[in-house]
Amino acid sequence: MKRYFALLTVVLVLSSVIAYGAVTPKKASKVCNLCDLVENWKKYHGQNVRVRAIYEVGAGTWLYDPTCKSGEALTSVSLQTQAKGATKRLEQIAAKDGRVWVVLEGVFYGPEPFNNIDPKLPAKLREGLEKSHKRYGHLDSFDTMIMVTRVVHATAVSADVPASKK
Repeated sequence: MKRYFALLTVVLVLSSVIAYGAVTPKKASKVCNLCDLVENWKKYHGQNVRVRAIYEVGAGTWLYDPTCKSGEALTSVSLQTQAKGATKRLEQIAAKDGRVWVVLEGVFYGPEPFNNIDPKLPAKLREGLEKSHKRYGHLDSFDTMIMVTRVVHATAVSADVPASKK
């Protein structure tokens, strides 16, 4: 009986330690620079990332950073309907100003090659697809995309910050 009680005590203690580790909040992931994310897309492709940039609305939505690649619009944004966080704040500022400084969390996608190209396609079309890569956003305007699952932070952009170069 004493052995049974001792064994039960050890099992309960170990299970509570394991359970505590499972519910301990994860450390906040590193916030990436948009330039780093885009330039090193292979490292981040398909990964959950956090990125700080300016979210801009036009014919679609995209991210840019005025200090990166001359303020060029670089990444398409797909804001998921079930996205969490400051989504209402993002929408309010974007509706008013068209631009919002954000920290977004989501899955990042880069310009990966096409898979499973139908061999029955005409040769010219098939070769063109084999030499190109996936693109994202309105009219496939972007090489990269973030599928946003959380808006971590959203603030207004000051008037002296230039708009993106589309």
